[in-house]
Amino acid sequence: MTGPPLAEQALATAQGTARLARAASFLAVTTVGSRALGLVREIVVAALFGASDAKAAYVIGYYVPFFVQRLLLGGTLSIVFIPTLADVLARGDEDELRRLTGQLFSAVVVVGIGMVVIGQVVAPVLVPIAAPGFVANQPQLALTIYLTRLNFLAMFFLALSVFATAFLQARNRFTAPAMAPLVFNALTILGTLWLGPRMGIVGLAVAWIVGTAAQFVAQAPSLHAAGFRHRLTFDWSHPAMRTVGRLAVPAMLGLAIVEINAYVGRFFASLLPTAPGVNAVAALDYAYAIAQAPVGILAISVATVLFPGMSQLAAAGERDALSRTTSLGMRSVLFLMLPVSAGLIAFAQPIVRLMFERGEFDPAATAVVAACLSAYAIGLVPMAAYYVITRTYYALHNMRTPVMTGAGMVGLNAVLAFTFMRSWGVAGIALATAVVSFVNVGLLLVLLNRALGSIEARRIASAAVRIGAATVVSLAVWWLVMRVGLGWLAGSQLMFALVLAGAGGLAAVVYLGVCLVLGVEELDLLRSLMRRPS
Repeated sequence: MTGPPLAEQALATAQGTARLARAASFLAVTTVGSRALGLVREIVVAALFGASDAKAAYVIGYYVPFFVQRLLLGGTLSIVFIPTLADVLARGDEDELRRLTGQLFSAVVVVGIGMVVIGQVVAPVLVPIAAPGFVANQPQLALTIYLTRLNFLAMFFLALSVFATAFLQARNRFTAPAMAPLVFNALTILGTLWLGPRMGIVGLAVAWIVGTAAQFVAQAPSLHAAGFRHRLTFDWSHPAMRTVGRLAVPAMLGLAIVEINAYVGRFFASLLPTAPGVNAVAALDYAYAIAQAPVGILAISVATVLFPGMSQLAAAGERDALSRTTSLGMRSVLFLMLPVSAGLIAFAQPIVRLMFERGEFDPAATAVVAACLSAYAIGLVPMAAYYVITRTYYALHNMRTPVMTGAGMVGLNAVLAFTFMRSWGVAGIALATAVVSFVNVGLLLVLLNRALGSIEARRIASAAVRIGAATVVSLAVWWLVMRVGLGWLAGSQLMFALVLAGAGGLAAVVYLGVCLVLGVEELDLLRSLMRRPS
């Protein structure tokens, strides 16, 4: 006997089926919009700057301050704030809630200002460490340092925005956090279109600063409505603040490992020789942006909506319900991401050509970016599953396990990236990332299964087999339609786009149909979300 559909059961244990389904529906729609605008932003950047040295300088000039911000503020907040706030909310003490959030906001402001000031001083030291291959090209190195200094200011506003998002999500308010990235991307696109032709790559950095500031401002009214009062206070002796501090240290270590793992590829890419018009760092970044788009649209939406419920279940000691919710998240990721992964592997070249090949982005860049995209896509499922698995650990206040496993992955990633790039160039670096994702997620799953007693591994494996079969059938349909369609309608870029989109759409319909025939339970999640009013 199976009882009610498992998707409905797990959603109910997380927070109440109707409310959670509506939140997931809205979050999915707005996330799709935000990620779509994010891809439009990348398309604009590609047309203006291609895969040039200037674009590569911006990639490093962004990721250096982003790493510092994630380590000190943004990532740590999103990990430790929601579980800590869930504990306070469980006691129903609104005065304590206001004190805690005021103290946390004060800490974000103080640390953020310090980060900006110190960043101006240490940028010339950090950049050569982050991109040693740039040292031989002094103009590129100087540009990268300048962009790094500018982007530290953007990171201050981003940290404020992350605080607002974490607070609102902990209060189960998803509207403003979901809409804010739309504001950011829209303003960044407009700013880049206006400033890029006038200021070059510096215009992109200025547009980014404006966008991050607007992302925080867009959430300010909802913060007030949710009970936040923005009074600066520096009495950080509150017991909950000590809890945050205790959790923040391992969280920072874990984030450092995650971000270093993500950055290893760019470090090694900076050492590769630059082909005419194609910088390896820039090419890797474009491929990563495409690969991460479905992760952000699909997997992070699932993890974000489930995380507050996971935190509440863990706080209440409901381990069985937490296990079921984790299983739902894992199977949902498989259902959503496996066909996407297969499609990106098989059709990377036409996808990159359609998205980027215009303006300063030429066919040579398309070939390199497509090779990197195919390699990244191999590891797309574990990359997505990581967000669900780690949210379970964070809900349990277990930061140690992801830190320990991730630490081992840094060394493995470096060894594989160095080895693979000698045979396959920059695409080998992307492949190393994919392999490491499988190893890391596999290890985390084994340890989580021991901690919870069960994560319904057999049910996950059964779902994987059925979803895999549906993926193979849909991929065959996509390939056949592409082959026939391009033979009949070869010609303009518009026809190429229509064939690619039509083939992908038909493949998606076939995928859902085969899932229905095979009795894939995770289809219940999609159907329940579509039935719920938004």
